[in-house]
Amino acid sequence: MKIDPAMKQYITEMILKTSFKMPSRLNLPPTALRFALEQLAKVFPQRKDVEIRALKIAGVHAEEIKPQPQTTQMIFHIHGGAFFVGSLKTHRAFLSEMAVRTQMQVLHIDYPLAPEHAYPEASDAVYDVYINLLNQGIQPKDIIISGDSCGANLALALVLRLKDEDTALIPSGLVLMSPFLDLTLTSESLRYNQKHDALLSVEALETGIEYYVPKNMDKSLTQLSPIFGDFKGLPPTLVQIGSKEILLDDAARFEEKAKQAHVHVTYKLYTGMWHNFQMFSPWFDEAKRSLADLAEFAHKLDRT
Repeated sequence: MKIDPAMKQYITEMILKTSFKMPSRLNLPPTALRFALEQLAKVFPQRKDVEIRALKIAGVHAEEIKPQPQTTQMIFHIHGGAFFVGSLKTHRAFLSEMAVRTQMQVLHIDYPLAPEHAYPEASDAVYDVYINLLNQGIQPKDIIISGDSCGANLALALVLRLKDEDTALIPSGLVLMSPFLDLTLTSESLRYNQKHDALLSVEALETGIEYYVPKNMDKSLTQLSPIFGDFKGLPPTLVQIGSKEILLDDAARFEEKAKQAHVHVTYKLYTGMWHNFQMFSPWFDEAKRSLADLAEFAHKLDRT
């Protein structure tokens, strides 16, 4: 029996609110929430038409996901999880879908999580992996840096750091999915979408910030809140956000500021979607469209 799309979305949102959003608002140990998220991620079907290889780069565990033996571009993806949850396991199925849709190699890393590893350990690990890739002979023009949620924070912070060091290090493109860019929590959508976002709670963000940011450190620093950085010279950037996300205004503010800095930015708003909706592409048309939009963006970069 075919389920009505509206009913399917309603049921999915109720399940997400009950199984993850509500527990994330409680003061549970990070290990418990990590386990819960990995269990939840098992519902996502993993593509069989990819090759997955475990490796270690710059001391960081990683996975290489390939849809075909030879690929021209690499997508270096940084997973989300409010800096304290998320892993290779939670994003493997989603990134296998990304690899198939783009027909590009996807590199996924298991960066150190807070509170065991506070700032700057995650950002330094991401930087070290990227520089290691360049040292292996991979050209910046052949890399797209991508991230979801706090992974988008780390991705943008990485590109800003590379830009400050040497513009020759900047990758060909940047993808920000459901980006969490402002750790000062000043975006209005944190309040007006609080009841609508099925997956992410303000409490989870506050917990992640408490774990990730060292005491007495200014949360508005660009390294922590890259929304406050200088965007001039950023590579072409794709931003994807759902209309129900509490982080909607983080994405909108990025688009506005990036355009003012003359960055080529493609901003995509997906109606009725919650945080990290892209991971639900096997079941929802808007999520499928987000991966098609990502593939289109990546292929344009590959042709330039």
